[in-house]
Amino acid sequence: MPAALVVLDDLSLAVEREQLTQAGEVRRTTARWVGRLRQITAVKLNLWGLSVLADDAQLLVSELVTNGFRHGSGAHIVFRLVIRPDAVVVEVDDGSPSRPEVCDPGPDSVRGRGLVLVSALASSWGVSPDGTRTWCVLKPPGATREEV
Repeated sequence: MPAALVVLDDLSLAVEREQLTQAGEVRRTTARWVGRLRQITAVKLNLWGLSVLADDAQLLVSELVTNGFRHGSGAHIVFRLVIRPDAVVVEVDDGSPSRPEVCDPGPDSVRGRGLVLVSALASSWGVSPDGTRTWCVLKPPGATREEV
């Protein structure tokens, strides 16, 4: 009989995508929300004794949420953080059916490295079949790297 799935914490937040005309305003709004979600992630991981994952989780949150703001097409971006003893799952649903892909940016490119980082840090990552949700999994030291 398989062990029961234990979820320590499950947070889901919908962030409204503001329709601002000036690029500087959009960047400030994105940075503000990314900062808040990074902070929430770190606090929750520390609360559950998984502080060893906080730095990597914050970077993954930054990449996925920023991509959601930049490439999303829905009215909201839905951020979800699931904390289990054996894994931390970060999900962002941006409403866009365009499937994100890892690319190979040139050495002078200032964009295109987000999913390279996600791929390098996460135990696993992927995209929902409809392309709207990107997720990644972090495992604490000692946990197996099997897909969640």
